[in-house]
Amino acid sequence: MKHCIVVSGIDGSGKSTIIEALRKSLEARGHRTACIWLRFNHYLTKGMHAIARVAGLSVPRQNEMGHVWQHELYRSKAFCRVYVLTTYLDTWVSRLKYNRAARHADTVICDRWITDILVDLAVKTRRPDIISGKWARRFMRIAPATARYCVVHRNLDHLLDCRLENRVDPDFRFRLQIYEELMKQPYILPVDNNGTIDASVAQIAQSL
Repeated sequence: MKHCIVVSGIDGSGKSTIIEALRKSLEARGHRTACIWLRFNHYLTKGMHAIARVAGLSVPRQNEMGHVWQHELYRSKAFCRVYVLTTYLDTWVSRLKYNRAARHADTVICDRWITDILVDLAVKTRRPDIISGKWARRFMRIAPATARYCVVHRNLDHLLDCRLENRVDPDFRFRLQIYEELMKQPYILPVDNNGTIDASVAQIAQSL
């Protein structure tokens, strides 16, 4: 049986460290593993970003991170509807990348796939219902039916201390709220990363 593990979480939660430790743990148990990063697969959505800049729905900002674009897509409901659709279609393309990785592995660890994409959409469109409504069900059908969805979380002080972008991003608090709501969904395994990495990995491994 092939396993698909989707590991999500806000920046600074420790996903990359956990994924690498999980890969080593599974390989030590005889699993053939593959790790693949699948968050941004912008094809049609690239055009939407360009339109957003021209339309003033993405605006340039200067902060401690330098020159950044701040998305305010939620100011146009019509634009948001198309943006969700193009993201959905682009995410289907990412399934092809998953399929290639799965050909040579019995366990594929997906770094930031379906659930992180849903959070991104909820933040950019200011639609928290995206993580639990019809669009969530549509996006989840892109992944294998047996996929396990894990959301890594740490306390707020760690998140703010380890990442400058968390301290300067005006969307950070809203994004964190969406992740907290996501962890309440029945299809999510919350992974507490306030202890050791080994303890976090064990939480995921026990679900297989």
